[in-house]
Amino acid sequence: MDPPNAGQPAPLPLWLRASGPFRRAKFFPWERVLVTSVAAVVGLYGGLAAGLFATSIRFVQLILFRGAEVFGTLFGPERQMWGRYFLERLVAAHWHLEFAALAALILLAAAALPWLGASARLPIFEAKRLRAVALAAALGLALYYPLVLLKTFNGTFHEGEGGFFELLLQAPKWLWVAGPAVGAVLAALVVRYLSPESGGHGVVEVIQAVHERSPIRGRVAVWKSLAAGLVIGSGGSAGREGPVVHLGGAVASSLSRFLSLPRSETSLLLAAGAGAGIAASFQAPLAGALFALEIVLSDFDVRTFAPVVLACVTATATSRALLGGGTELRMVAWSLTHPSEIAVYLLLGLLAGLCALAYVKAVHGAEALFHQLPLRPELKAAAGGFAVGVIGLLAPRVLGTGIETMNAALAGQLAFGTLVLALFCKLAGTSATLGAGSPGGSFFPAVFLGAMLGGAFGHLAQRALPGIVSGADAYAAVGMGAVVAGATLAPLTGVLMMFELTGSYQIVLPLLVACGTAAALVQGVLGGSIYTIGARRRGIRLSRGAPALRDLSVAQALDKVAPIAADLPFEALLQLVGSTAHAAFPVEDAGGVIGLLSVREARRALLDPAVDRASTARSFTKASQALLLDDDLGAAVHRLGEAGVSEALVLDGEGRPAGVVTREGILEAWRRVTA
Repeated sequence: MDPPNAGQPAPLPLWLRASGPFRRAKFFPWERVLVTSVAAVVGLYGGLAAGLFATSIRFVQLILFRGAEVFGTLFGPERQMWGRYFLERLVAAHWHLEFAALAALILLAAAALPWLGASARLPIFEAKRLRAVALAAALGLALYYPLVLLKTFNGTFHEGEGGFFELLLQAPKWLWVAGPAVGAVLAALVVRYLSPESGGHGVVEVIQAVHERSPIRGRVAVWKSLAAGLVIGSGGSAGREGPVVHLGGAVASSLSRFLSLPRSETSLLLAAGAGAGIAASFQAPLAGALFALEIVLSDFDVRTFAPVVLACVTATATSRALLGGGTELRMVAWSLTHPSEIAVYLLLGLLAGLCALAYVKAVHGAEALFHQLPLRPELKAAAGGFAVGVIGLLAPRVLGTGIETMNAALAGQLAFGTLVLALFCKLAGTSATLGAGSPGGSFFPAVFLGAMLGGAFGHLAQRALPGIVSGADAYAAVGMGAVVAGATLAPLTGVLMMFELTGSYQIVLPLLVACGTAAALVQGVLGGSIYTIGARRRGIRLSRGAPALRDLSVAQALDKVAPIAADLPFEALLQLVGSTAHAAFPVEDAGGVIGLLSVREARRALLDPAVDRASTARSFTKASQALLLDDDLGAAVHRLGEAGVSEALVLDGEGRPAGVVTREGILEAWRRVTA
């Protein structure tokens, strides 16, 4: 007796079957490749946003506080000399022509994608999406060069080389008061008449988009960046990281919508954009990645780590190309001279926690106070800007971001009284700026407060314990991380940020003690961070634990079924529905999709002896609910229930049938996610 497989060719070895065209086409993770590519592009734009924002702020500062000198140079008798100097600076600038070469290669690859896709069995839809990502990357690389031009222009004016604090010292004091008020009014006009959604801190909006599955429009991020640039450039006390985070999230949201990515991948890319903004602002990729995972996502899943880290590394590399290598903050060296000094850092952590408590309560209290004022939004902003200007008369170091003052504290150049005065004035100035509704970040002011607190504490500790305390500069660095950890309830972010900024591994020891203590104190008292409390005040529900159906997308429950022709004859249809495991089939004709054919109903009808055997698939097709890949499963269940059906047609981003979703498929998708 012959064996069952007699006369049939021997099966291919496993290694050949796994590498064949069918294996590549069906099982190659194109979706993961796409998401990873988008994360890199998001990081590119995050780095560009950080460079653009820093350069734009310096431009606003030059025009507002040294405008007479700038216009005199450009239009006065020295304009020809300035023109020659400008050309010399352009020639000497770091143009990084490799960016242009890389953009050209990406464009060539995008043009060759149809041919490459055919040879590699790449689905047409995936090829189109990869081409869109390639074009977005090429555009981002091209945007590098206008930013170099603007940065070079700013660098031709010596008035800007000493930083914002030097500009203030050379400007009349009435401008210290008028500048923040004017900038706040202009920003308020932008928010009110051009983009009402552009107010806020930036990070809370990204958290809202992640947890509520709401999109971030790119136009809003652009207007927000303009408004925040006016506020900070004019002396407003806010952080420049907020608009950068918002812009990174907007790029991620826009690309996710254009590419019809599932909701889970969109949330991941939004967090990657936020982390890229932090990484680019501080040139600290590890801190940016931890910020995205610890604060935005509240999730340390291994699957989320690679795209977030890639975005942060790309953002840091891009911002370094624009702003120069290294961080803007001064490096600090630290060594443990006495084991008892760890207890001193524990006390600093407690004080940093109290400072973070005061910061969170002051900002939200100021928001509530300004909200109750019976004034127009631009008048509220003007009042907040005027208050900041008056505070600046007492302590001009608190105006703007205060980079120069933080560096002075890290170098131990500020007296105890100056540090304490700057601490309280910065707390009041930031509350007035953000409380009045002016756009800007709340992360950078927390870093400033920590530097002032740590520097002042270091002075006292060094006087009280000269044999134990090593130096006041290290306490300023640890204070920066501790106040950030307390305000954001992200101790790992605070530790890694200061580790990257200082370049000292030894400083991790006191950072762990101080950051953990500060975060524990704030968590015990407030039960939330400056971001989560702000989100709750807006009515944002922060999802925790097992996801609900509304947290999942239709793409996660999709049964990818190829459509059948409307004129499919009776016998072929009978054979198809008799052996299939699918619940339904999309049906299309020359004009496009016409409906859905239910397998269960078709089987019942085809087995009826009275059925006309000349019928085609069109005869058994019914109009169907149409869902999109990005719709959430909660809405899908609701629409299925309203229509009284068990399955629905799913369309892709171009309106073509992508498959079918069923009630059983929805329950199975939820079971997989929550298992």
